[in-house]
Amino acid sequence: MSKSPRFIFIVLVASLLVGCVERYYPEEDNLKTGTLVINAHLTDQPGEQVIEISRSVTLLYPSADPVSGAFAQLIREDGEVREFPESKPGFYASQLDEAFLQTGFSYMIHVKTPDGNTYESGFDELRPVPGIDSVYYEVETASYLSEGDSVGGIRFYVDFSYDEEAYKYVRWELTETYEFHNPDMEGFIWDIDRRVKPLPDTSNYRVCYITKELSEIHSMALEVLDFGIYIKKPFSFVPNDQLEQKLKHKYSILIKQFSMGEEAFHYWDELKKTSQEQGFLFDRQPALLKSNIHNVNEKDETVLGFFSMSGISMARGFAEKPQGLDLSLYEWYCYPVVKGPRGRVTISDLPMYFARAWRDGVSVYAEVNKHCVDCRDYKNSTHIPPKFW
Repeated sequence: MSKSPRFIFIVLVASLLVGCVERYYPEEDNLKTGTLVINAHLTDQPGEQVIEISRSVTLLYPSADPVSGAFAQLIREDGEVREFPESKPGFYASQLDEAFLQTGFSYMIHVKTPDGNTYESGFDELRPVPGIDSVYYEVETASYLSEGDSVGGIRFYVDFSYDEEAYKYVRWELTETYEFHNPDMEGFIWDIDRRVKPLPDTSNYRVCYITKELSEIHSMALEVLDFGIYIKKPFSFVPNDQLEQKLKHKYSILIKQFSMGEEAFHYWDELKKTSQEQGFLFDRQPALLKSNIHNVNEKDETVLGFFSMSGISMARGFAEKPQGLDLSLYEWYCYPVVKGPRGRVTISDLPMYFARAWRDGVSVYAEVNKHCVDCRDYKNSTHIPPKFW
């Protein structure tokens, strides 16, 4: 641990400077690879927290190229420091405790990359966050291009209390989990030993639980509200899709509510606008958001990513067989279909999967995709029920 009056002085000066996040439209010759990306969205929750450090493959589409061998710290305004050792390439983790994570204190990150460059963020205050009073859903209908394209589904809402002036801005992250069932079919595998054999019950998984973080960005400035309970903050619509089966059996949403400062609010708000603008003919080119992280010795270097400290509150909601929706399954889902003759099967084609299904007293046996007999093959899927299920 180290303390330095310098950090107290820095945060006092920084508190006088109010900045906002601006979009950055790079010139063509600036669209280079290797731009540093630092993301550190840390919270008041004790336990492991992570700083991600990578370099972009291209500037406009910054897919991750992990940076190993960096040195990363989180520094509190009074000089208290926590180091973040590298846990895996590009990920730097630290076990933060309650004594260090103090609401009302400001924090910054300090990163030194293997090439000898030093990067620092501005200070960000760890602010309190409103608690979530309730989570619930309503059955709704959403229309897309026309009323003929309307589909039934549900939408989740939260109520929370806005009763402190310290609550300025909030954002939300959503993670969905739902139960998925495969058809009740006999499963078979043509294995690499070139033998066709029944899939044992331990491999023929029919019930799985799929978890996915939702990509939509939700944020709000609370200062426009009156003090009291804010009722019915809506989130994204969950359509009743027969193939996805999200609402067929049981659906759950985990809602994380974060406090933010003004700079972080503008960052997420601009990120939301940028993501919504993609894919339309006359939209502007995608913009890069200026980071609150900079090279200490080269102020003009472009750095991507953002640092923030947030209080967090969480609540989970459930929907089980919502009333008023047609929850029947698509009856031909994964149904084995006999195809014409195929070419020679080589060892590289194996394993292959087959299923036998019965309909009106007649059996059909044919090749199917692996996920039809093993639902764990779906992305983010497991056969182990979550603890909260």
